[in-house]
Amino acid sequence: MKLELSGVRVRLWLATALPAMLVIALLVVGFASQYGARMSEALKDRGVASARQLGSAAEFSLFAGDSETLDRLADAALRSDVQLRGVKIYSPQGQLRARAGQMRAAVPRLDGALQVVQSERSLVVAQPIYSTVSLPVDDIYAPVPDVSADMRATEARLLGYAVVEMSMQSLAQQRRDLLIWSLATAVGGLMLAGVMASVLSDLVSAQIGRINRVVQAVGEGQLGERVDMAQIGIMRPLAEGINAMVAQIATTQDELQQQIRQATKELREQKDAAEHAARTDALTGVASRRAFTDAAEAEMQRALRYRSELSMLMMDLDHFKVINDHHGHATGDAVLVSFAQTVLQLARKVDMVARLGGEEFVVLLPNITAEQATALAERIREA
Repeated sequence: MKLELSGVRVRLWLATALPAMLVIALLVVGFASQYGARMSEALKDRGVASARQLGSAAEFSLFAGDSETLDRLADAALRSDVQLRGVKIYSPQGQLRARAGQMRAAVPRLDGALQVVQSERSLVVAQPIYSTVSLPVDDIYAPVPDVSADMRATEARLLGYAVVEMSMQSLAQQRRDLLIWSLATAVGGLMLAGVMASVLSDLVSAQIGRINRVVQAVGEGQLGERVDMAQIGIMRPLAEGINAMVAQIATTQDELQQQIRQATKELREQKDAAEHAARTDALTGVASRRAFTDAAEAEMQRALRYRSELSMLMMDLDHFKVINDHHGHATGDAVLVSFAQTVLQLARKVDMVARLGGEEFVVLLPNITAEQATALAERIREA
């Protein structure tokens, strides 16, 4: 009888424990697979985002050949993420331009396309850097080029590559922790299978469902979601880990967005400065040929549309070559600057004074008749 009772108890225990064990195992395996895949994808996205952010920040420095700035950008990128092992910036020909940290994995083939190589120990991302800003600079002695055509021709020019390597140790540790937790849960289910098997199964299912909903919400970009710790029991360590991971992802995303905004601001400022330099004559401070061409076209369109007056003065300094040859270029430059300042003082604020090149100047006079323009020319000549 004792043997029969013992056998029944064993069968009942098995009948109760094995379904619970199967349910728990299926839930744990399914969650671990989904969670592990999302962690891997999140790490991949993080690596790609880091490489793209570095590429965006390094674009102008690669264009300008500024190695010092590239080194600073590489160091800043390495410090911004503790999982980054190494950072490298290459030229389009594969020449190393800057580096930070120590990369252990081999650099992927640099063929102009995004390369993501993942191994058990590291994730390597090679991001091509293409020019997104085109800043053509006028030659003041040459005819005005077709700026729009030049910009279209250089929009997709390859400037180099940003290569980052991320350590997989953190991901491996999270996977090991998840595996340990899964084994512990299975053992606990076997030990408590007699009376608590169904209760534990319902409890674990409910807790996993809550955690899974948070993971899904985070996967959809809702980084403000957190696991409610008041409704979590034995899953508390996992929930705390997920909450900490989500908080870290949110913080990292905010930092990356801030860095992207800062890099965008700096690029915009650099673009504005270059644009200003291209539209201003460096010697005299008056408008350049390019600025005059744009303004003249706009003023002619306006004059035709509103039937208003528009005049233009073309001026050339006589015997300027003699001054340059006998007194030197410094004296010639001083003459040009003095003449430009004289014209600026005599012209109105709405008038545009520009240097076409050499000793040739032009003044664009909106709403001025030919007689008034002639009078202004005489005042300039007499001055």
